[in-house]
Amino acid sequence: TQFSLRSAVENSKNGCAYWLMSKITPQTGLSYVQDMQFTKIVPGDNNMSTALGGLTYGTTTVEMANAYSTLANHGEYTQTDCIEAIYDSNGNDIYEQPGTKTVYSRSAADEMTDILTGVLKRGTARRVGWYSNSDIAAAGKTGTTNDNVAGWFCGYTPYYTISVWVGCDQWKHVTGLEGGSYPLSIWNAAMLYMTEDCEAADFDLEGSYSQSSD
Repeated sequence: TQFSLRSAVENSKNGCAYWLMSKITPQTGLSYVQDMQFTKIVPGDNNMSTALGGLTYGTTTVEMANAYSTLANHGEYTQTDCIEAIYDSNGNDIYEQPGTKTVYSRSAADEMTDILTGVLKRGTARRVGWYSNSDIAAAGKTGTTNDNVAGWFCGYTPYYTISVWVGCDQWKHVTGLEGGSYPLSIWNAAMLYMTEDCEAADFDLEGSYSQSSD
């Protein structure tokens, strides 16, 4: 069976992700993650399981939000923080905003954003009906571990990026847990709340991309 990249992402075809990683190699794949300051990468992660998120020590919701916001920002990575200002003893604001770093080309990032909108339109996140409830474009991806131990949904609009992880402190099976269940519902409620006073907006994408779902 052949799948387009769009269809594979929309429907979480893990075999396609594994095949693609085999083509670019885990070392190359991890280089993008390391460029975005994922702090828990170890030499043992240089293997094919990373194609499906199989990192030895995992990642954090902040790191994942930073990674998805890199796509939203056309491939430009910024390590976010919660600092607005730092004042010295004279009342001068001495805080410097973090610099940016190009991780992906704009065309690659924008095409991925276009593909990820399909996850919410007709893929594994379609059940929340985002595009029926909002006139703001959204893109994102579900993720589920083996045995339904943890679930993710990471997604963004032109205004905000939100990353959601759901699981237990003690690593165990959770009935009904997958990326498209609790994590997606939490993300959807949070993003609708955050954008309720925002104007209609679409992603400013470079070029045009096929909407094929084959």
